[in-house]
Amino acid sequence: MSEQTQVAMSYAKAVYELCDSAGQTKTWSETLNNLAQVAEHAEMSAFLGDDSRPKEARANGFLKVVGDSLEGQALNLVKLLGEKDRLSLLPEIAKQFDELVANVEKRIVAYVTSAQPLTSEQSNQIKSALGKRLDRTVEIEATVDESLIGGAIIRAGDLVIDGSMRGELEQLAVHMSR
Repeated sequence: MSEQTQVAMSYAKAVYELCDSAGQTKTWSETLNNLAQVAEHAEMSAFLGDDSRPKEARANGFLKVVGDSLEGQALNLVKLLGEKDRLSLLPEIAKQFDELVANVEKRIVAYVTSAQPLTSEQSNQIKSALGKRLDRTVEIEATVDESLIGGAIIRAGDLVIDGSMRGELEQLAVHMSR
């Protein structure tokens, strides 16, 4: 885990501890993701990464863009990140926060890439099987990639299941070349 990821995780945990008892994880998730979008915008990202500007100027510039939409603890977080010159970590903080909340709530998103669109029955079967295997409530995000020929590739957290025809053919080619 990189140092930036560890720092972002520390902020995400602090925000989670702050909002969990108040039941505001959804509100904080939305706020962090909105702040992350601003920080990821090409012009803002370049502005925040411009070390020729003092960190106070970068923090003030960021606050001018988002300040009216923030209040209370969210504004304090942005000010703290600005003081520490860590506003560029907002996308990673938002990601870590959402993963932390999903883990606590025992939810996971499974990314399914299939050769053809999934039927609702196939989607439900994947949800059920993964839910049992991972002991989580599974949400499916499906995409289509016709180059898979047939089957699907499923990614859920660290788990990757390649049941695609392309994957099978690649494995067969490796075995035949030995």
